[in-house]
Amino acid sequence: MTEQFARNNNRAQERKNNMKNNLLGNSGLWLSESIYTRPVFIAIAVAIAAFLSGCATAPKAAKAGKLYHVGLVWLKEPGNAEHRQKIIAAAHSFAREIPEVQFLSVGQTLPKTSSWADASFDICFVMRLEDKVAMDRYAKNPVHQKAAQEVFLPLSQKIMFYDFTSE
Repeated sequence: MTEQFARNNNRAQERKNNMKNNLLGNSGLWLSESIYTRPVFIAIAVAIAAFLSGCATAPKAAKAGKLYHVGLVWLKEPGNAEHRQKIIAAAHSFAREIPEVQFLSVGQTLPKTSSWADASFDICFVMRLEDKVAMDRYAKNPVHQKAAQEVFLPLSQKIMFYDFTSE
């Protein structure tokens, strides 16, 4: 019995000695108990924290003084997916090809979520321009003129625009 106790005691002591070198327990990662372990571990933790904090940034506020051009489009054939995609593609071309357009977001309406929400339109877009002068250049741009004549007007029964400057 004493021999069994001695073997168990030796195993316990061996486990204890192994744990000195295994700072992360049973995770499978082994670290030695050298003087450099703690700074390396801290440096890795700081690097991970810095990386993760960059992934969770706060939303940016609208830039003050910028002009926002909001458009609501009602299709002649409501719900026509092909027509909707043509208008969305034309709006995306504004962002790609017209330098005055600093930002553009475009998409289809969501189902009505409350009595305060208007879901009667098919497509909405929001674009940001520098100012009224930039808006005038955008309106005269051939890409805009062509899209208006060949896509927006033929496919839309109604288009409403709302313009404002951010504060």
